[in-house]
Amino acid sequence: MSSPEEVNSARKWLLLQKESQLCVLDEANDILKSEQRQVNIVMVCGRLRTGKSYLMNCLLREPCFGVSSQARSFTKGVDLSARLVDVDELGGKKSGPRVAFADLEGQGDKGLEQDLKIATPLLIVSKVVLLMEVCPGGPSSESILESLQLLMMAGNCIAERKDRRGLFGCLHIVLRDCAHDEVECRSIIFDHEDEVNAETDQHAKAMQKRNEIRKSIEISFEAAPKVWCMPKLAEDVAPDDYTKANKEGFADKIDDIRNTFAQQLSEPKLLNGRPLTGSVIAALMPELAEAMRSNEPALNPPSLVDRVAAMEVQRAMDELVERAGKEADVLLGKLPLHGDQLQKELTTIQNRASLEFASRLKVFWPADSTAEAVTGELNRKVEAHCQSLQIKNSELLVQLAEKILQDERTKAEKMVQAICLPLASRDLEAKLDLVKEEVLGALDDSLQMLTTELAELTKRGVCGHFFDLLEEKRSANLIEIRRRRSRLAKFSIVPLLILAAASLAIFMAGDVAECAQILASGGHPWLNPRCWRHLPEVHRQKDQKEQESAAEEARRAEEEAEAKAEQLLLEEQKEEEEIRMARMAQLHGAEIDIDPTTGIGVTIAGALAIIWRRHNFFR
Repeated sequence: MSSPEEVNSARKWLLLQKESQLCVLDEANDILKSEQRQVNIVMVCGRLRTGKSYLMNCLLREPCFGVSSQARSFTKGVDLSARLVDVDELGGKKSGPRVAFADLEGQGDKGLEQDLKIATPLLIVSKVVLLMEVCPGGPSSESILESLQLLMMAGNCIAERKDRRGLFGCLHIVLRDCAHDEVECRSIIFDHEDEVNAETDQHAKAMQKRNEIRKSIEISFEAAPKVWCMPKLAEDVAPDDYTKANKEGFADKIDDIRNTFAQQLSEPKLLNGRPLTGSVIAALMPELAEAMRSNEPALNPPSLVDRVAAMEVQRAMDELVERAGKEADVLLGKLPLHGDQLQKELTTIQNRASLEFASRLKVFWPADSTAEAVTGELNRKVEAHCQSLQIKNSELLVQLAEKILQDERTKAEKMVQAICLPLASRDLEAKLDLVKEEVLGALDDSLQMLTTELAELTKRGVCGHFFDLLEEKRSANLIEIRRRRSRLAKFSIVPLLILAAASLAIFMAGDVAECAQILASGGHPWLNPRCWRHLPEVHRQKDQKEQESAAEEARRAEEEAEAKAEQLLLEEQKEEEEIRMARMAQLHGAEIDIDPTTGIGVTIAGALAIIWRRHNFFR
């Protein structure tokens, strides 16, 4: 078996401290506190060195509790298994309660009073109670009932006798190293002894005391006790794996015990008619520990259960309200949302809290006015979170509507202002229709998240402002058209004066010499405004020069003509002289008969010659 130095998976749950004060340790209690499902406790008790921890490990099929070969008790107080086991792992029905195993320290080491303080709270919450006894020679009713006296005293701690009936769970007595018949052993332990058969008064008193223990056990436990006889192992040290034990029937007996436990553990442990959950047990243990501080405790389980139930209901309510608040905070980050979508999310939060709270309430107050009252209180608290979220969403939706309204107005203003004026009425209306389609067409998509009333108000505000812009644009277009027509009808006097002054300045800037130079260079002075004023003078001078030049040319031509005429005259005179001289020579020369026709021909030839010369001169 494992040594005491080895670390096991059990957690310390209950411990007796100074002045015999019972303390509940959070390390183990938190394992139960977080479990909202039903939980059954299996506790083992008995004298020192009876193998209680080993038996629990065998039932669990894992080394949960530490075991030792020391003579002293290895377990101090109560150890709780660190893992809650599903009952179907033990062979029980599916979806049954979960199971926790508790190992109680050996009895007899600290006295009956100390044992009672630590055992009573555990007995009240346990579904299965397992008493371990070593009986190599068979059971002794006196010895075993002496051990059972602790259970009877625990029952006597309950103030009201009526509350003791069926208070504890199912009792199992395991007789270790016992080879006797189980039916016979049960008869020895639990059958009633007739005091008439007592041999002495002392014997009769012992029988009476044992019968009182038997009667108290019968009243206190919910089922008839079961006795198991475990065969003695052949080896001195028990194997870690019980299935490898070198003893026929040992492993089968443990399996039988486990199967019987599984059937009983498939039903929840009831306390005051209410099934115990892990969280209820965790809340109940400090109350029981506080009640056991007294040297003569008078426990009232119904009152304890009611108080714990109220505490657990309040804790469950606070937990669910806090969870609903966290869910609302998560939803807050998604705001704003459409009203229907937000309502759907809030309804989901409310329904989730109500259903879970109702499932927890079934354990404490099944269908009574108290359950209705606390359910109403839960709904009001969750509704407060939802209402604050709705108010915040409404504020954000109003802000969103204002933003949409402002954005759409600004968009419409920019688009309308972008239309240049003036325009013909038909063209203006066409452009305004395009703007209207773009602004109002996309407006419905922007308003989908808003409520119907808010969307209607926002749309009305956008449309009203937009139509005002259209009317202003139409009016501005008419004004611009009239203004343009007025400008076309008559010019303003100021621009005309400025134009006249500029023209006059340009007109007066030039001089005659500049204009004449442009004209002389072959340019066009009329293209230069500086010359316009001097054009008449320049043309006059030009005409005057042309006239003088023409007169000079005419004079020269006349002189040339006169010179040519004089030259021609001289030539004619010379020719006439030559002709006359020729004629005289003919008259005073030899005595030649002159034919009158010859003289006439000579005269004609001379005249033709003179005409030819004159013709060439004038050419």
